[in-house]
Amino acid sequence: MENSSSSIQALVSRIKERVTHLINGNNSNNYIGVQSFVSPSAYDTAWLAMVADPRQPDEPMFKACLDWVLDNQNPAGFWGQTDWEGFPTIDSLPATLACMIALKTWNLGHQHIQKGMAFISAHAAIILKDYGNSFPRWFTIIFPGMIELAKKAGMEVSFLHEIEQINGIFDERSKILQREQIKICTVHQLQRLGLSGYFNEEIKQLLEQVYREILLVLE
Repeated sequence: MENSSSSIQALVSRIKERVTHLINGNNSNNYIGVQSFVSPSAYDTAWLAMVADPRQPDEPMFKACLDWVLDNQNPAGFWGQTDWEGFPTIDSLPATLACMIALKTWNLGHQHIQKGMAFISAHAAIILKDYGNSFPRWFTIIFPGMIELAKKAGMEVSFLHEIEQINGIFDERSKILQREQIKICTVHQLQRLGLSGYFNEEIKQLLEQVYREILLVLE
């Protein structure tokens, strides 16, 4: 009971701290305020670059993020992290797709997109090969989503040499999401039946597991 409460309190404190940073960072440069809330990665920045300004829907809300994407493509064609030898890590695959989607959203960086597509075509098999069929959980959830969004944006993303691995990642994502959905549905059903008061500890544990999974993806 104490461990569960302390875990939730730690999570609340962490979120409050990030929200406080976001509020305090609300100045003339939107990029600074937002970056205090999310980790400074190409993937996160690309998502912010996709957001339209609600007052001017044909303009990005965080133009500095879009400029960052344009200015920070690796000469090899990817965005994202590298290892100690300078080679792209597995993070570079979803990060590169996200950055290309951001550019496609605003009809910018056509050469950047071409270089990104060339990188994925040439290096995806090499990067994925190191993991066999055992990928990080966050990657299993995020990477398929980026492939789907890229195709929806009109980009021809194909993995001819990695099709079995890609299909395996999609299958594993479905299993993970199904397990999390079952947990949420269980809590919802108990609440609908008016029985949640009898299962406070169980509900707390189930939701804590779901929150933990979300944090693993966001970190």
